[in-house]
Amino acid sequence: MEPSELSHLSAFDLQQHDPDDVLPTQSVAGVPGFVNRAVAEAPYAIAVGVVELHQYAGVSGGHKAVAVGCGGRDTIAALHSRDRIMRSGVQIGRVSDNPFRDEIDALGDAAGCLLALVYVPAADVWLFGSPTGVITEALRRMHPWRWVSRLAKGALLDVSSSKGGSLYQASRAASYLALSPHPPLVDGATLVIRAPCPEGLGSESGFRDALSKCRPPWSRLLTGDPPVGPGAQRAVVLAMVSRRYRLRVEGCQDPSIFKSIGIDASREIDDYPSTWLRVPHPFQQLPQFGSPPAVG
Repeated sequence: MEPSELSHLSAFDLQQHDPDDVLPTQSVAGVPGFVNRAVAEAPYAIAVGVVELHQYAGVSGGHKAVAVGCGGRDTIAALHSRDRIMRSGVQIGRVSDNPFRDEIDALGDAAGCLLALVYVPAADVWLFGSPTGVITEALRRMHPWRWVSRLAKGALLDVSSSKGGSLYQASRAASYLALSPHPPLVDGATLVIRAPCPEGLGSESGFRDALSKCRPPWSRLLTGDPPVGPGAQRAVVLAMVSRRYRLRVEGCQDPSIFKSIGIDASREIDDYPSTWLRVPHPFQQLPQFGSPPAVG
């Protein structure tokens, strides 16, 4: 993080995480466990973070803040390999029987993460307790699904400036909806990402390289040699999305960046039919097709 981003925390003795300055913990399901040296040498760790929807872990927060946020380079690369993120059960909003969630919980436990303090924006509440306990309670309170009775030809996804700095970050709004359990979209629907993206595609070299090597729907990323490098897993996710849906970016600072890799883009915000989905908070709540499951 830049000094300007940390200025309001200057009273604290902060350390930036270096994924190469780590110590081993234990391997979990073939994932080598490494964690930040200071965390490894501490008697225990308290994870502090936000619980929102997450593509692989179901929701963010809990053990993830230590297992991934303070994890070693090899740990992060193994967790985000193509085979792992495409496994059955790895799905947004899903915590139970999710192998990705199980692995980061085990890795966090091995790294000494005993407690978690999390903020849940969807419920405007702070929770404190065991890392797995706060996740369970947060998911109960945040009501991640909004049920609708019709399929739409498109969705308008509003991304705040804090999450819309680059396509790498902002594209999560589209993939969260597209790869949710019951997306209320017809095949071929358009997902409109409304984000400024001043950083273009983003700084993640693996993501940029993967998207530049082929054109949408990037099928080769799903069947050829797995893309590698920082952020490559998000390119795989966009290829999964593009199997059924079309992407468009609006309100961006430089549309040519996205057009160069085959994504339709515009500086302007267009008008769309009232039948299209409006998704104002894609990281907190998503529309789903059908009726809520019966309880009990």
